[in-house]
Amino acid sequence: MKILKSFEIANTDKRTIDITGIPSLVLMESAGRSAVQIILQHYPNSEKITVVAGSGNNGGDAVVVARYLAKLGKEVYLFILAENESKLSTDNLKNLEIFKNFGFTYQFITDKNLDILEKNLIQTDLIVDGIFGTGFKPPVKSYRENVIKLINQSKKPVVSIDIPSGLSADTGNVEGEVVKADITVTFGYPKICHVLYPALQYCGKVYVADISLNPVYAEVERYLITPKNLTLPVREKTGHKYTFGHVLVVGGSVGKSGAVIMACRSATKSGSGLTTAIVPDCINQVLETNLIEEMSIPVRSENGMFGENPEKILEIIQNGKFSSVVVGMGMGISKTNQEIIEKILTIDKPLIIDADGINNLANIENFKEKLSNRNNITVLTPHLGEFSRITGLSVKEILENYEEIAKEFAINTKSYVVLKFHRMVIFTPDGKIYYSNKGNPGMATAGSGDVLAGMIGALINRLNSEDALKLAVYLHGYAGDLAVKDVGEESLKATDIIDYIPKALKNLAEIKSNLKQSLIYELS
Repeated sequence: MKILKSFEIANTDKRTIDITGIPSLVLMESAGRSAVQIILQHYPNSEKITVVAGSGNNGGDAVVVARYLAKLGKEVYLFILAENESKLSTDNLKNLEIFKNFGFTYQFITDKNLDILEKNLIQTDLIVDGIFGTGFKPPVKSYRENVIKLINQSKKPVVSIDIPSGLSADTGNVEGEVVKADITVTFGYPKICHVLYPALQYCGKVYVADISLNPVYAEVERYLITPKNLTLPVREKTGHKYTFGHVLVVGGSVGKSGAVIMACRSATKSGSGLTTAIVPDCINQVLETNLIEEMSIPVRSENGMFGENPEKILEIIQNGKFSSVVVGMGMGISKTNQEIIEKILTIDKPLIIDADGINNLANIENFKEKLSNRNNITVLTPHLGEFSRITGLSVKEILENYEEIAKEFAINTKSYVVLKFHRMVIFTPDGKIYYSNKGNPGMATAGSGDVLAGMIGALINRLNSEDALKLAVYLHGYAGDLAVKDVGEESLKATDIIDYIPKALKNLAEIKSNLKQSLIYELS
């Protein structure tokens, strides 16, 4: 499922009208009917319904909603935020005329008669928000700001049309007054604000309704990961442990042995046939005590970190039957570790670089060129601070334009980048972007990234790189969401995520087998 920005959805609307011949009024009719379906599903007993419509086409969608609800016998109050008919868009005006021809009444609202709306909101059962659509640029100005305040202060359930009024469709940012919706019904494709926090907090439960928009032009390569598009690995009946891959984890130091332990355990839980860790010998006993199915290879340590000759570690990797290598978690930053990373870059195996692996990578001269010259798959899993180190940009600069920055980095280094902030976003070497809407704030805890790296290391041996990354990222968030239901956000630990990987995999297989075709998709 593609995710669109405001100018992309506007172009898609236009192309649909121009290419297919579906009139804009028919698209608006479909949008309104879809929203009514959701309203009736969630609020069947709401009899007094207030519809607040803007003057543009989003307001036109809301007028269609008002008409259908009124025809069903609901007590509908339609308020339009404009001085008169002359201020309305063409399609909005046409739908208002249809509404009027059915004998239904409405009221224009400006700053001069806000008290009428305020009194109504006290008595209504449900509010439909159709003030601003995807073309709106925050912040809200004039009396419309007060209208949104009144809606939020009413504490009544709110269904927003396309996006909660006051949000920008193109970011997760919140600027000024924004309608706090319980449900958002969007059309054709989700928008950025339906996926990213903090904007998502204002959307409530999000539904995407198919209204027959023409498939979006091919150059948009921004997707939402959904169960329908995930590929699950198959456990061949004639397979053996090497069939399912041998993950090697390289990392750890005194005080940070847990990072390697979690990466190893998550790899095993994700289906790896074998998992081995190369660690400094000073922490090997800790690993042996905490890992049962997984193996370890201790090498010489110095000052609590790797002290072994990097050539020796490279030799171990090259001579071993390892299918993929995960490196970096808990290893610390040192000249020796930098040299280890540089040597590992030369291996012809799928390579996942995480945590201090990225921090050491940033200190290697011409590391971007070395990444681009690799002969096998490379995956980097940075959080914002680590991504700042390898790009030379501040976190603030990255957040202002993370899509273009990470996309360019992935293309130039021929690497996959899994950017970790309040959402996981995958950037591919050929310019695709994949968002996951799974995960929760409880997962912002030490070790969560180590778990993800281990999962990627296991799945990349079983699936093609893109499918492996999509599944790992989705499963990681889904396992966290399952765990949080039992332990809560405050107490969630990274090891809880590991414990719920099997259930997440099992549930996902069942979800995929029970998928049904529908014109309305629940995003959450």
